[in-house]
Amino acid sequence: MKINELKRAKDQRPFQPFRIRMVDGREIDIKHPDAVAWGHETGPRMVFALSNGEHHWIDIALVSSLVLSEPAEPPGSNGGS
Repeated sequence: MKINELKRAKDQRPFQPFRIRMVDGREIDIKHPDAVAWGHETGPRMVFALSNGEHHWIDIALVSSLVLSEPAEPPGSNGGS
């Protein structure tokens, strides 16, 4: 996994929640763009995530995939019918 893939998921507008899947089977749900962060202090591979009240330090190399939610239907939409 590359940090740019995570950055795209975080920066999508409108924001859609996503799930980070780890190689050890853990899954971390990201429900808000401010719930995931990284910076120079943590190095280029470390990511901090807050999910369900738990703090996670994640080595980006140990992320197996991101699961993106489908965009929500706009209010009043009939699903394209």
